[in-house]
Amino acid sequence: MFDNLKKSIEKIQSINPKSLWLSFAQSQQVNRRDYSDLLTSNIELQTLADERRLEAMVGEQIKTDFPEISDSSFELLVDATMHHIRKKQLQATDDIVFK
Repeated sequence: MFDNLKKSIEKIQSINPKSLWLSFAQSQQVNRRDYSDLLTSNIELQTLADERRLEAMVGEQIKTDFPEISDSSFELLVDATMHHIRKKQLQATDDIVFK
């Protein structure tokens, strides 16, 4: 029993905390770089542009369907419509299994 405890203590003492910290810091830099690349990628920017274009199209259609609508009601209706569209998109992708 004491032999196992002694081996465990020797193993813990042999660990260099500085090297552990450096390896952790390096792994975090990779993760941060991946995250920043994701945020600034062309795919993400294109997705945002597509969503803004769709929102503008929804707004134009609501203006033609309801020409006398007030500004506050217009914004609420556009937001509700966009929410409904996003909800339908998410429901359509629920069955997709990512590997």
